Amino acid sequence: MTTSLVRQVIPQPRPRATTATTTTTATGVHGTTAPGFASVHHFFERACREAGPPGSRGAALAVVRDGELVVDLWQGTADPATGTPWTGDTLAPVLTGSHGILATAVLLLADMGALALDRPVADHWPEFAVRGKGAVTLRDVLTFTARLPGMAEDLDQRDVENPRMMAALLEADGLEDDPRACGVLHGPWTAGWIVAEVVRRVDGRDLDLFFLEEIAGPLGLDVHFGLIPDQLPYTARISYGADFRSRLPVPEGGGAGDDAADLSGRVWNNPPPFPADAGVWSERRRRCTAVPSLGAYASARGLARLQGVLAADAVRAPGEEPLLLSRRTLDQARSLWAEGLDPLLGKVTAYGEGGLQLLDEGPHLALRSGAFGHQGPGGTAYRAWPRAGTGAAWVSGRLTAGPGARVLDGVAGAVERALRAA
Repeated sequence: MTTSLVRQVIPQPRPRATTATTTTTATGVHGTTAPGFASVHHFFERACREAGPPGSRGAALAVVRDGELVVDLWQGTADPATGTPWTGDTLAPVLTGSHGILATAVLLLADMGALALDRPVADHWPEFAVRGKGAVTLRDVLTFTARLPGMAEDLDQRDVENPRMMAALLEADGLEDDPRACGVLHGPWTAGWIVAEVVRRVDGRDLDLFFLEEIAGPLGLDVHFGLIPDQLPYTARISYGADFRSRLPVPEGGGAGDDAADLSGRVWNNPPPFPADAGVWSERRRRCTAVPSLGAYASARGLARLQGVLAADAVRAPGEEPLLLSRRTLDQARSLWAEGLDPLLGKVTAYGEGGLQLLDEGPHLALRSGAFGHQGPGGTAYRAWPRAGTGAAWVSGRLTAGPGARVLDGVAGAVERALRAA
């Protein structure tokens, strides 16, 4: 287990009292909305009702526009086991949404000149080159086109809490033979371990410490890879909706060595990222370990702030000093590189060269161009809308089918109306 000893709880941006309306409704929704965003409260409240009885399951929504927190809403219980209420500072496991945060760390190292996306991983990690992996690039890893979606070795839930061991196992692993792995094939674990080892070898710091010292700390973001004990009481406990696990590619049982499960077993059940006992993700050991692909934690405010920073940097004038990433790096990162139907998840996904998931905002034409973020299985959804200078995030303790994506669709409409009014 590799967990940094140096951590801190970062102060959060607050809404301006003079421009925001504070609300506490009969359904238990708390927080603020700025003028022009009152409709977002309705979308949030409806999504919370769909997730369960009032107050039973917690969630939060934040929107940052031009650096200001214009929506800051939360509701429900963060930890049903203790009765701890959700607050604006509650940290939630980002799970599959961790990939976009992971990609941001790689892009910063690229901006620093420490690595290049089109260079082989083995340039930084020579032992990785064995068994046909010598030509695999960081771009391949970040866009899920590396033919390394799963592991041949049978793994359990404790194994994935040891990134160094996972890196050693990946050194000995070969490319996936199944032809379905030639396109976009999301693997919930492997990309994170590869990236974390490259970060360590290039920078000298573990991923969690690098992210804290170079991104979260300087920008004041409550976003972390792994937690310290002081943060545990303010962290949400996850649970599954009735239909959540049934939508995953394989049921419980059958790992890497199960011929019946084949590719699905190696990718989605070795070990399962969403095991039958959701309590795995609330164990102290798991929370305090840096699990790169699934183990980021964030408040809605922190995650929305990060997306707002990226949205602003993506449209800066050439040569203008960025908050985080240069316009050149973000232009490359958002340039379409891979698009296809994931053969296991059954969904079409598109990625830019830097591993940012590219999004189609449907009818919202003013936002559609260049939008990126995350949408997928789990309780988190987030968006960056460069044309609007806006970032938004939904986090929840209840994993169910798509409420976050639907809420952010509603937010997109409100942002578009605010653009037209301006």
